[in-house]
Amino acid sequence: MQRNSLTPLWQIETNLMSRQPRTQTLPWLWKWSTLYDIAERAGALVPIERGGDRRAIALSNPGLEGRPFATPTLWTAVQWLNGHEVAPAHRHTAQAIRFIIEGNGSWSTVEGDRVFLERGDLVLTPPWLWHDHGSKSDERAIWLDGLDIPLNNYLDASFFEPYKGEAQAVTQALNGTVLKYGVGQMRPAWEKRSVEYSPIFTYKWTDTERALDNLAQVASSPYDDIALEYTNPHTGGPVMPAFSAWIQMLRPGIHTQAHRQVGSSVYHVFEGSGETIINGVSFRWEKGDFFVVPSWAWHEHHNLGGNERAILFSLHDTPLLLALNKYREESYQLNNGHQEITGTFQPV
Repeated sequence: MQRNSLTPLWQIETNLMSRQPRTQTLPWLWKWSTLYDIAERAGALVPIERGGDRRAIALSNPGLEGRPFATPTLWTAVQWLNGHEVAPAHRHTAQAIRFIIEGNGSWSTVEGDRVFLERGDLVLTPPWLWHDHGSKSDERAIWLDGLDIPLNNYLDASFFEPYKGEAQAVTQALNGTVLKYGVGQMRPAWEKRSVEYSPIFTYKWTDTERALDNLAQVASSPYDDIALEYTNPHTGGPVMPAFSAWIQMLRPGIHTQAHRQVGSSVYHVFEGSGETIINGVSFRWEKGDFFVVPSWAWHEHHNLGGNERAILFSLHDTPLLLALNKYREESYQLNNGHQEITGTFQPV
């Protein structure tokens, strides 16, 4: 059989169809102090041209055999842009977002629409739209890159094209899509409804923070406390077909109940300090850190910041699993919904 490129099912069936997910992805945490130091050195040593258009440092999950992916479906990186630099325009079939960690004075242009960015803004770069980024400030800009590169490459669907010039022309009013669609509940009556991607390219932090505060007055989740998903206002669905983006607030002292779901997640600590308990192991985090929750892993969040709130930004491949009818979730039934802590993760 081997000589004829054939494989007998009876020898591999248990490997092909497991009783529950057997992921290679490890629960992991990257400290912001380490990430910042490395990104800062890259900013001093690596010109953007050598960085492949973008000076980005990928989170490489140790369980994925050296591949530069945070999870099997999600690429997450820290990108550093020096003051007055321009990251050249290009486009690709990978679906992408940027979440601004630092960067007042930086800008992003997507398909001719330029928006000036502030800490906490979410920027979308839908598939095959021209996009470039730059800074008009003396200060560096840092943001989280999130793309579906692992999925895109697995499906042999990757296309990439550089722009002919360094930066594309700005063809719309500044902050155009924010002004047109930023309210979220209405759209210009003369424009047709688009289902390909969100008509808003930038979700401003001021609006996001207000939405979190409003939700905190009326409702919360036992598993995520005050959690919001960024949505496409035309469809009510996720901002990208392959992954969703969330922002959540853990109020002072909150300890959520544990649950698990099919699908992987990457978290960035925007504010605060606390821990996430993943399969019984405590992952202590503070502002700037990143951590991964693998598929079908028990997890719960605990704000340890005294009287301070904690805010987490996260990416989830849930839309992909839902589209394929493979999503399921389960709540933890023991110990009032809380796992026994059996260890503490020690960051590198």
